[in-house]
Amino acid sequence: MGVRMNLRTCGGTEALSRTLYNAGQSEDAGQALAALEASGFPRPYGLAGFSLEGTWPSGTPGMAGGASRADVVAAVNPTLDLENCVRMLERPENAFYHFYFVRRLRSHLLRIRRTRPVPGPDPIPRHLRSLREFDALYTAPDGGYSSAGEYYRDAAAAPHLSGLKVPTLILSSLNDPFVPPEIFTPHHGILPETLRFLHTSRGGHVGYWQDGAPHFWAGRALLDFMEQAVVRHGRTG
Repeated sequence: MGVRMNLRTCGGTEALSRTLYNAGQSEDAGQALAALEASGFPRPYGLAGFSLEGTWPSGTPGMAGGASRADVVAAVNPTLDLENCVRMLERPENAFYHFYFVRRLRSHLLRIRRTRPVPGPDPIPRHLRSLREFDALYTAPDGGYSSAGEYYRDAAAAPHLSGLKVPTLILSSLNDPFVPPEIFTPHHGILPETLRFLHTSRGGHVGYWQDGAPHFWAGRALLDFMEQAVVRHGRTG
């Protein structure tokens, strides 16, 4: 049995949120798990996040440490270090992906503005050409941050990894144009035994297509890890 949760304003929820989504809203996952727990949703709870939402399992004290409502967590290509992820996107070799990503953000903002006002200038392409500019104009002020730099620093999940107390898998590819593999290197071998890293040579940013079949093999890898962790650590509800 599974429950899918959208980031704020994503997946057709533009009219349901008064704020834009950002990496510092990891309490949203905690609230969702609390609601499932209150409704009697059966345990164990496995929490999986992808890309920006991949920071949720490790980015809030409610999901780390003894207060975690999740029994096992997994993050795919998580943007744990926002500043370095943006710098990665700004590299010349990632220009096409960067252009595509920002264009999608502009379109998303326009969809939200059809349902409610969003402070800031019109997202005109010639005036908005980078993720850093988008975050400075919209994401940071909407989230209560004074600048994009403050947002990147304060919403980063990497400093919270050491507090993880539940089995956790972080899966990321070495050819990700958004998440540089070196952001994980300082944490190898010094973090809790409950944390496992899996780095693949290919997969891009949340790609992981299986050769010869339209299957997202990372999904199977996450489920296998969760099932094994539940058995190994006795988290059966």
